[in-house]
Amino acid sequence: MKPWEMEQIRRAAKAKWLGRGTRNFTGRVCTNSTQVQEGDLFVALVGKKHDAHEYLPQVIAKGASGLLVHRELPGGGDLLQQAQAGGVAVLQVEDTTAGLNRLAAAYRAELRAKVIAVGGSNGKTTTKRIIHALLSEKYGAAGGHASPKSFNNNIGMPLTLLEVEVSHEYVVLEIGTNAPGEIAALGEVARPDIAVITNVGLEHLEKLGDLEGVAREEASIAPFVAETGGTLVLPAEAPELLACLRLSKSQRILVGKAGVGGGVNSTGADLVLTDVQETVHGCTFTINGRGGYRLPLLGAHNALNALMAIAVARRLGLSDEQIQAGLNKVTAAPMRLEMLQVGGHYVINDAYNANPSSMAAALETFARLSLPAGLTGGSSNGGGERGGRRVAILGDMLELGSASEAMHRNVGAQVAAWRIPVLIAVGPAMQTAADAAANSGGVMVHRFTDTAMARQGVAALLHPDEVILLKGSRGMALETILEAIGQTASRPSGRGAAQ
Repeated sequence: MKPWEMEQIRRAAKAKWLGRGTRNFTGRVCTNSTQVQEGDLFVALVGKKHDAHEYLPQVIAKGASGLLVHRELPGGGDLLQQAQAGGVAVLQVEDTTAGLNRLAAAYRAELRAKVIAVGGSNGKTTTKRIIHALLSEKYGAAGGHASPKSFNNNIGMPLTLLEVEVSHEYVVLEIGTNAPGEIAALGEVARPDIAVITNVGLEHLEKLGDLEGVAREEASIAPFVAETGGTLVLPAEAPELLACLRLSKSQRILVGKAGVGGGVNSTGADLVLTDVQETVHGCTFTINGRGGYRLPLLGAHNALNALMAIAVARRLGLSDEQIQAGLNKVTAAPMRLEMLQVGGHYVINDAYNANPSSMAAALETFARLSLPAGLTGGSSNGGGERGGRRVAILGDMLELGSASEAMHRNVGAQVAAWRIPVLIAVGPAMQTAADAAANSGGVMVHRFTDTAMARQGVAALLHPDEVILLKGSRGMALETILEAIGQTASRPSGRGAAQ
């Protein structure tokens, strides 16, 4: 951020002085005591496991310019004297997370950069990455900023805003939610010029209730979109969301995909995804039946994410040539349909998170994907396609509340419908999916009660040279199974028994 005077920071955060300092703030806000550099403003956050107030002596010793705190300083007066001796300012608020958000909101009010916020049930990180890649073609590699990783909560999002430099032309933020009111709170800080809602799906139902509840929460960003020139990029096929936004005065760009029979205008969208072709190298598609674009990401749903990003790019004046150049540079985010070679296996690692919508998209992509022989040294089945079995290793979808059993049963039905021959179900909820798949009669099913058990037993169930999908909620940490998967690379092939 711009290196404000400490008094500006105090006013913005609505803090009171505990001690004035003499060090200059360099513009960097830090919340990790191990990463503090000289001149930083350190915000002492309190989480479920850690209280950063405990590390203030180390932060002072590293030469921070100021501390934003809400608890009594460890050591009381002695620590305050240490801060004053080191020229470190100490500011106190009632809650440091709230103070951080107030600081970010005040800084956002001074930004000339276009603020683009990306929300939705699925695809936020991927869509953010695509938007950033496209806009970099117009504004240059150093012309804008995007949130690192999935910084979409009331800590990560304000920190991203505070990283925007005076020279930046744009910033792309993620806006996430677990409970009602969270998106509105983030929207009040971000005040986006453009808000993208990728889709509305069944997520966090323990607190959001149902699809209508999810739609209301996602739609709550709309009142904070800029009144002059503000734009909403919305999914055309989300009636619950569009109903919530019927009174919004912002310009709308509706994005959808071709309807049954390929009808371009059947969805009523302004931009329609048409002629999608999927290969192991990514997707090609047209828009409204015209032109041609290539995206080096797996999955037709990612082509729809790209169309959302293209809507933003066109709104900001990018040419088709700039858009395609940006698409060429897009890479998959870690653990989002990430293609890996693990030993002799070809693994699609989509283990970052899961809900019913993203699970369905991953299974469809996995089942339809044609893998050429020799991609990872595998054999061909004679038709040019890789010959190894397809194995879906699926973990629980968390936070679905009372809908969990039905949603997991549906996953098992999808595995059977897509004729995926092997399901390895990990976690208590996914056992319902295992039952549904087993009852179909066409799926070999294996079961583990948790991820730790899967790490111990999965190697014995796999044959060399298989094609594997990893998909589950973040809390399942299915990516930790990768090492065990690699252990089957040199093991002789054999037939596993269903459990």
